[in-house]
Amino acid sequence: MLASFATVSLAWLSSAANANTYPSKPITVIVPFAAGGPTDASARAVASALAQEMGKSFVVENVPGAGGSIGTARAAAASPDGYTLLWGTGSGLSILPNLKPLSYDARKSFAPISMVLSAPFVFAASPRLEVKTIEEFVALGKSRPMELNYSSSGTGGTAHMIGELFNMKAGIEAVHVPYNGGAPMMHALLAGDVDYAFDTPTSIVPLAEDKRIIPLAVTSLKRWPALPDVRTLDEIGYKDFDATTWFGLLAPASTPADRIELISKSVQKVLANPETRGKLEKSGFFVDGTTPAEFAKKIDEDTKLWAELIQNAKIKITN
Repeated sequence: MLASFATVSLAWLSSAANANTYPSKPITVIVPFAAGGPTDASARAVASALAQEMGKSFVVENVPGAGGSIGTARAAAASPDGYTLLWGTGSGLSILPNLKPLSYDARKSFAPISMVLSAPFVFAASPRLEVKTIEEFVALGKSRPMELNYSSSGTGGTAHMIGELFNMKAGIEAVHVPYNGGAPMMHALLAGDVDYAFDTPTSIVPLAEDKRIIPLAVTSLKRWPALPDVRTLDEIGYKDFDATTWFGLLAPASTPADRIELISKSVQKVLANPETRGKLEKSGFFVDGTTPAEFAKKIDEDTKLWAELIQNAKIKITN
């Protein structure tokens, strides 16, 4: 009996020691998009900083495909031990689940850790429209229903959703022209094939400086630093208009709470570092670093926002 008690005690002590020494091996961060883009670059920057903070390697694994759902599903199915995390995106967690059946549920399949970064979209109009303000654009759009058109990076993507959200709130009707990616979407605007588009500041700011497009508004609740004179849609009168793209860390559901808390606090520490923060801001992001509860609330709010829009605008995807 004493031997049995000793065996149980040693097993418990070993388990406790392992918990207290987390992480004891490298942590994998699944990025559900291909290497080289902004999603991948931001994940690698944060992973590198976390590796220094937590004393273990963070290995980025790119698992692209199906709008991010393949990598997201793999992360959801991983062991809930804190050694596999997801670099989740707003599109993959709050938009795509409203558009087609998926093997994962954004809230039930994951434990949110922190919304790390976000970026607004900028409303960009073609100079040929000869409008200088959102008010002028909306007046033009209302006078020409279904005559203006806007490009997006694909049906169901964030740019498309924000475009539809704005059109609905502004009370205008326009034609959506989807392209296969952000580059052709903006090329269409520059070529005069479409009248307006929504894109992130990294794409918009250089074009605005060259006066190749007219930036009319920002979709976040605060202005973008490099476009200080461009008002937010909320300021203009579209109350609480807050539509951004965001990236955050999540773990599979049932991951131990103490590990979630440790990673979340580590994220906040690295984002408080002026050098790390500065690099991320220069890359085109607002630095957030939310708590798990704040991140969960954001996912819920965005999921509700896009679900209502998809239903009201009758948005469907075929793949």
